[in-house]
Amino acid sequence: MTTLTIGLDGANWDLIGDWLDEGRLPNLQRLIDDGIGGVSESCLPPITVPNWKCYATGKNPGKLDVFRFDRIDTAGREHVFHDATDFRSAELWDYLNDEGLTAGVINKPSTYPPKEIDGFVVAGGPDASETTYRSLDHGFATPADVETFLREELDYRVHPNPMISPTEKGDAEVEAVLDLIDTRFEAADRLLEREDPDFLHLTVFYSMALQHYFWDDEPVRRAWERIDENLGRFLDAGHDILIMSDHGTWHVDTVFYINSWLEQEGYLATERGVDELLGRVGFTKERALSAAKTLGMTETLAKVVPERVQRLVPWEEGVKRDRVLSVLDWDRTTAVASNQGPIYLAIDPSDPAYEPTRDELIRKLEALTHPETGQRIVKAVYRGEEFYEGPYAENAPDLLLDQGENVHVSDAVGPDEPIAAEGVWAGGNMPEGIFLFSGPRFRSDGLTERASITDLTPTLLHAMGAAVPTDVDGEVLDVFAPGSEPAERGVETRLPISGDRESAAGDSDAVEQRLADLGYLE
Repeated sequence: MTTLTIGLDGANWDLIGDWLDEGRLPNLQRLIDDGIGGVSESCLPPITVPNWKCYATGKNPGKLDVFRFDRIDTAGREHVFHDATDFRSAELWDYLNDEGLTAGVINKPSTYPPKEIDGFVVAGGPDASETTYRSLDHGFATPADVETFLREELDYRVHPNPMISPTEKGDAEVEAVLDLIDTRFEAADRLLEREDPDFLHLTVFYSMALQHYFWDDEPVRRAWERIDENLGRFLDAGHDILIMSDHGTWHVDTVFYINSWLEQEGYLATERGVDELLGRVGFTKERALSAAKTLGMTETLAKVVPERVQRLVPWEEGVKRDRVLSVLDWDRTTAVASNQGPIYLAIDPSDPAYEPTRDELIRKLEALTHPETGQRIVKAVYRGEEFYEGPYAENAPDLLLDQGENVHVSDAVGPDEPIAAEGVWAGGNMPEGIFLFSGPRFRSDGLTERASITDLTPTLLHAMGAAVPTDVDGEVLDVFAPGSEPAERGVETRLPISGDRESAAGDSDAVEQRLADLGYLE
């Protein structure tokens, strides 16, 4: 018997409730009927990174030293993009290995570059990048023979082709995501048989991209039906299975352009440049990409037009991602924000103006409401170093936003009004995800529970007879069947092991572009 985790990026019960009721997801319904689970609360911000690592380590970001895909270095005036080597913690599979158990990890975000474990690691999107030294055809998995097997036997892809993005979301892009879902499950099935690990983790990631662009429309339903069909591969083999997500997804009713708000309130200033002029004459990235696709020249233009020139062209919403920093008037800027809410102050914490500025921003943001509905735009604003716990909490963003219900916080600069009815995403990230344990060792109580995403790894370790490290934030959940071995055995604890890894050299441009294409870097 292998213990399986099947991670479904951005899944939540409200999204799929009607499809379960209609009988469209029979395998998932069977797991629900036979198992125990409910809502899993993700760490803030509720996004792919850091939450897949919060699951795998059982820790909040203050113990990981990574709080988002990227961070804004206001002193250096640059974006810094993270990879797997930046996280300061051992993971679930490291502890299983230390107990003499083998593990396999497939497609979990924040695993690139892949590390050597007793088992195998297949790095996952969206962070596995393609550069001179980091090819998607090679170097995405360890050990080498597993990568060769995936490439030669399954024609395995790390990313869909064509890639879905705000400007490219037609039938071809949807089909590429659906095909990738099948490939992920096929890889898990084949490697389960080939490698026979004691534990196997699989993430389905790009279905979340469909939820971003289509919310609950047909492409998303088709993706969930494809996921459900593939779940059937594992239901009759006697495995213990955890179904979980890094966060949930809600319909976006309101877009809050936080950097436009900061500019309106006098905390952020821009130097108008080429991108504003191009926008005024209607030359936007959406129009340029549409024309290139019509002419069949997308790849050609991407190769021959320098990256620095491509970045000058604004999106229809305005200036986004690294262009935000490049158009700032830093001498007149005191605060700048990332997508989904972290705010970084361009004021040293030792400056007497630092705390009054944070107090003022907290007060203003928490009082902000929609001009028509009166809805709160932000539920709460936290000081990063106080919200997180751990040795790296002091490296957190200066302020952390908990987005209002059905609100998406975008970092785009340029919209005339900071609050809008719609933007790039139809579906945005929410903190409430899913978890569901099902199998011989678990109770059959349905969806009655609530947990933290950090509880899942301690629970899995205990279920597999392994000790729980003393530095985790999560707890072992009361989910085991009466009389089962884990229910009868007390929770054993152990000292932590180091998870530090040497940083790998490489260009982050490809990672940045992929995240931007998916809408994570607005």
